[in-house]
Amino acid sequence: MTSSRAAVVTGPDGPVEIREYPVPNPGPGEAAIRVELCGICGTDAHVFHGRLPSITFPALLGHEIVGTITALGPGLDRDFAGRPVAVGDRIGVFPATSCGTCYECVVLRRPGQCRQKPQSYGFKSPVDVGPPLTGGFAEYLHLANPGTVFYRTELPPEVAILAEPMSVALHGLHRANIGLGATVVVQGVGAIGLMVVAAARAAGAARVVAVDGNASRLALAAELGADAVVDIGTLDPGAPRHAAVRDALGGTGASAVIGCSGSPAGFAEAIGYVADGGTLAELGNFTDRGPTAFNPYTDLVRRDITIAGVYGAGPEMQARYLRALEILGRGGPPFARVVSHRVPLRDVELALRSLSTGYQLNGSDVVKIAIDPSR
Repeated sequence: MTSSRAAVVTGPDGPVEIREYPVPNPGPGEAAIRVELCGICGTDAHVFHGRLPSITFPALLGHEIVGTITALGPGLDRDFAGRPVAVGDRIGVFPATSCGTCYECVVLRRPGQCRQKPQSYGFKSPVDVGPPLTGGFAEYLHLANPGTVFYRTELPPEVAILAEPMSVALHGLHRANIGLGATVVVQGVGAIGLMVVAAARAAGAARVVAVDGNASRLALAAELGADAVVDIGTLDPGAPRHAAVRDALGGTGASAVIGCSGSPAGFAEAIGYVADGGTLAELGNFTDRGPTAFNPYTDLVRRDITIAGVYGAGPEMQARYLRALEILGRGGPPFARVVSHRVPLRDVELALRSLSTGYQLNGSDVVKIAIDPSR
């Protein structure tokens, strides 16, 4: 029987241990996947540090997965778009984070509030208790959990792993009502923010401005479609930053701001980027980072703005994942360059910690880290 190494988070704040598990023979409707790349998401870092109390340890993380099929169980011969699949095909995998059968999932269409949510992120039970190879930080993936979807793709692995952050970006665009003629500010251009830039351009935005404190990420944002960039690392918070962003927009606020910075202070600052009557769609504060000052009159009512929360890829997550692969497949923008670092399984803990310590790994700026189990 084939075995697989896996980088397992043993508890909040680690350590991460390399463990070995047998690769199960896939049962009906299941598959075995050799993982080619798995992106590290900011959520993985939050889980690692114990910021999501629903997660049970030890846990095998990783949900931005691309791999090749090594075995198909009985009855599984097509992807979720109805296209035939066979051993050797490359697929992008969107792991289940909800049961898909409860009232919240089916009727309310709110998978984030699933009442039967898996005990651990993306799988049914803690590794070492239930099926172990259900996260992407491993050499093999056992595609077995109900609700997990996958799509065949011919994209390079370093592009295909961006489908999950792109699907989150698409949900953000939907919540912000971005379409033809919109003026858009993307606050924070890590991997998801960069996908928002590209998606806003594809949606027909008239002007897209990227805001960040990192010059290399801003340069990549410009290549992905931002009309202007604002380096807030050189500006004091508050009025100076608001003035610089409005200048980049032509003297006005934005009809839509997508907040991807992940800090309460960033959220408060983003409100000042919005034009009266516009929308702030906040997706960066995915975990509880604390409160921020907010005046309902001056910040909201008087200005007639809308504030929308963006949780993951939203109710249409499976469909958005497919749309994301299609956008990435159109070519043009340098999507492959979003992956700034490829690291082996033994460096998973180092990579996770880098996302909380200045986004630096091996002396260079992090945009997106991908785990390469073959290294």
